Amino acid sequence: MDDFAKIERAFEAADDFSQLKLETQRIIGQIRAVPYGQVASYKEIGNLAGLTNGSRQVARILHSLSEKYELPWWRIIKSDRTLGLTGAARVEQIRLLRLENVSVDDLGHVAL
Repeated sequence: MDDFAKIERAFEAADDFSQLKLETQRIIGQIRAVPYGQVASYKEIGNLAGLTNGSRQVARILHSLSEKYELPWWRIIKSDRTLGLTGAARVEQIRLLRLENVSVDDLGHVAL
């Protein structure tokens, strides 16, 4: 994808963003705020977005909107510091976290 197409896509995504529910916008903002090389739990993201018991909403948003809004889905883990994904998605999450120098073992346990 050339630079112009990336910029155009970003503008389109920004337009769509305003059409989302406020809670969804806040969750997306918190997911985007997780820094390179760090992780946050579904629960932490929900709490930071001002939602009690928002973990499921975070998971739903990651599942349905990660690609469209280019969310760093691999940085979101379970509260017990393990990965919530299985199969090929789990392998990809481990790979992406390791690229960011996050310490994660083959079983999906993330070190503090």
